[in-house]
Amino acid sequence: MNAEAGPSAVMMAVTDLARAAEQASLVRLALSSGLLAHAAEAVTVADLAAAVNAPREPVAAVCTALVALGALHREGTRVRLSTTWKPLVEGGLDVLLERTLQGAAARQDLIEGSLAQPATYWAGGGTRRRALAESVTLPPATEFGRAVTQGLIAGIPGLDELLASGARWLELGCGVAGNALATAYLYPNVHVVGVDIAADLLDVARASARQLGVSDRVQFVECDAGSYTDDKLFDIVFWSQFFFPAATRKAALDNALARLRPGGLLLCPVLPGDRESPESGSPQAQQAALEAIIYRQWDVPVLSDEELAKEVTGAGFTDTRVHRLDFATVMTAFRP
Repeated sequence: MNAEAGPSAVMMAVTDLARAAEQASLVRLALSSGLLAHAAEAVTVADLAAAVNAPREPVAAVCTALVALGALHREGTRVRLSTTWKPLVEGGLDVLLERTLQGAAARQDLIEGSLAQPATYWAGGGTRRRALAESVTLPPATEFGRAVTQGLIAGIPGLDELLASGARWLELGCGVAGNALATAYLYPNVHVVGVDIAADLLDVARASARQLGVSDRVQFVECDAGSYTDDKLFDIVFWSQFFFPAATRKAALDNALARLRPGGLLLCPVLPGDRESPESGSPQAQQAALEAIIYRQWDVPVLSDEELAKEVTGAGFTDTRVHRLDFATVMTAFRP
C-alpha cells in the first residue's frame, strides 16, 4: 500500500483482507465437505445437499457464494465447477489445497496469540498439530503430490540417480512423512526410516505407507532425533529444521552426520524469501515474515541462507548449496 494512501484506501485494503480470510474459509468448507468434488459434473442443489449430507438451504447459500467467487457457475437449475477451478479435483490437487488452507487456519491462531504467552508446537492438541504437519508436506497418495516430489528431486543434481540406486533415507522430524513416502513410492529400491517424537503424526504416516503399499520398505520410530541410532549408515538424511527449537538443533545435526555414510547427502528446507527485505512487499517476503512469527514462538531460529550454512558446516558438513525450486527451497550438504 502506498505510504500516502488516505483512510478510504486503508479501509478498502482491510476489507479486502477480511474478505480473503472469509473466502478461504468458504473454500476450506467446500473442500472438506466434498462439495467441490460432487460439483465436478452439473448437479442440482438438492442432489448436492444429499451428497454432502447437509440441509438444502445452507448448501444453496454456499453455492451462491462459490458462484460469486468464480468456483462454480450455474447451468439453469444446476451448478458445476467452473473451467478455472475444475483442475482442483484432478490429480489430488484438492487434497493439497485443503491441507494448505487447514494449515493456514492453524497458523492464524498462532499468529493471533503471538503477543501473549508463546505457544509451543504441542499446544492446541493433535488436530492443529496434524494440520500444521500436513500443510508443509505433499500428499503422497495423490498424483499431483508425487509429480511435484519428482520435480523437486529432479531439481537437485545427482539425487535422482542416488535414489534410483536404492538409497537408504533417514528423515529426522518426519511428521506425517509425505515427501519421504512419495519418494519411496516413486523409487522401489529406496528404504526409509522416519523419526519423530509425535506418536499421533507417526500413526498418520504409517497409515499412508499402508495406503501406498510401501510399508515393507518404510519404518517409523518414535524417538528423539538427536538420539536415534541404527546398525547401518544412510545415504541421505532429511532434516526438517523448521520444527527443531534452538536447544535441539546441535544434537540433531550431530546425529545426522553420524548416521550418514562418508559422502552421504544432507537435505534441509530453507525459509523462502530470506534474501528479500520485508519492505519489498513481495509475496515471498510477506510469507517469510508471517512464518517467522510462528517459528519464534516455538524457539526455532529463523536463519538466512548464510546462517543456516554456518550452522550446518559447524556440525561438520561440507559443500552447502541452496536450490530454489518451484515448490520449495532446499539446502544440500555432504558428510566428508
